[in-house]
Amino acid sequence: MTDTTTSPSGSVTAELDFLGALLAFDFIGFAQKGGALDPADPDFGRAVGAGFGIAARRRFPQGASAEEVDGYVAGFLGSLEAGAEDFDAAYLAELIAAALRDTAPAVEHPDPRATVQARLVLTLRMVRELGLGPDEQRELLAEAAARLTAA
Repeated sequence: MTDTTTSPSGSVTAELDFLGALLAFDFIGFAQKGGALDPADPDFGRAVGAGFGIAARRRFPQGASAEEVDGYVAGFLGSLEAGAEDFDAAYLAELIAAALRDTAPAVEHPDPRATVQARLVLTLRMVRELGLGPDEQRELLAEAAARLTAA
């Protein structure tokens, strides 16, 4: 049994591996790791949320106004070749605003998988915009693990 006071739980570690596979463009690993995640797990989404929060605060180190966040979301959705209709702009903006506040979103999506999906694609975009290479991506994941361990 893993001692969660000193290391992340198995489900959190699996989720960090899942996020890491996406950031590394390891789509086979991403699919395999994603299939092993359980949306019914009470920790589902915590690790992706931690990684997303770190990426958002790095992307907007001075914070951002509601207008800036809305503009970012509009640019993000406009850049998608397909799938933009799968995301609610207001919900994406709330996810980013909550990440910048380092709080939970004011409104939770009824499907935790939709929240994880939104955070994954936004994290990927932010990591690319920040130009984080493999070493910096591993640092981001390690920082997310440390935040979860401390929580």
